[in-house]
Amino acid sequence: MRVAALLKQTEKRLSEAGRDHAAAEWWLMHVLRVDRTGLLVRLSDELSEDEATRFEEGVERMLTGEPVQHVIGRAPFYGRSFEVNRDVLIPRPETEELIDWVLGQIRHVTDDEIVDVGTGSGAIAITLSLELGIRVHTVDISPEAIVVAKRNAEALGANVRFYEGDGLAPIADRSIRILVSNPPYIEAEVLLDETVVAYEPHLALFGGADGLDMYRQLISESVRVLRADWQLIAFEIGYNQGQDVKSLLSERYPEAETGILKDINGKDRIVYAVREGIAYGNEMD
Repeated sequence: MRVAALLKQTEKRLSEAGRDHAAAEWWLMHVLRVDRTGLLVRLSDELSEDEATRFEEGVERMLTGEPVQHVIGRAPFYGRSFEVNRDVLIPRPETEELIDWVLGQIRHVTDDEIVDVGTGSGAIAITLSLELGIRVHTVDISPEAIVVAKRNAEALGANVRFYEGDGLAPIADRSIRILVSNPPYIEAEVLLDETVVAYEPHLALFGGADGLDMYRQLISESVRVLRADWQLIAFEIGYNQGQDVKSLLSERYPEAETGILKDINGKDRIVYAVREGIAYGNEMD
């Protein structure tokens, strides 16, 4: 079967199974070791026997609900490729928007002044380290996640120091200026798609009955690690949590400017607090 016909057939199979049909193209490019332009060039070709076998094996996994990123073993984030598996969340495009905004706000930061909590694959800490050219600290409660993140940091050449533990407790003896986190924020009773709940770590997904447990913890603990000249706190949030998290930050830091930013889809996605005169947000609520 020619590549074009195989792709069309596979997209239909995935759609009929309730899966993401776009995964077929992504997986096929990986099997053929080509980009999208290379795939277009090969549409009239036929797969070799080995390619066809490998492709079908991956499709069968995706039909059961396994994310294509796990089948490939990697996921793109901020122009880089990160190893992913069941021990870490798959980096999402929305988190790239968090990175973009944070990078636009930072002023005169040096080594050891940024901490990312809930590292997962290391996407946030590694990206900030590489984009800023500094050492970044990051914390995760999962030793398995830290193993994956360390491999990503080494492969990408990032300067990141890892700590295992809960919240900010592992860096209680440090003083930082910037706190960034994409913590678990899904409400305990929310029913997730099986491709998420069956393949991604629950520790990184669920944030208690109302989804706000980790925000409360981080904001409470932050007063012990933020320096007097702190710059910025930035959290990724669920679409319906903006006002609640903003209120938590405002109560703890009444002297700061707080705000909510929407993502590209118009949903609340980032809540921040900035020390007045240091960083300047936009689209504040």
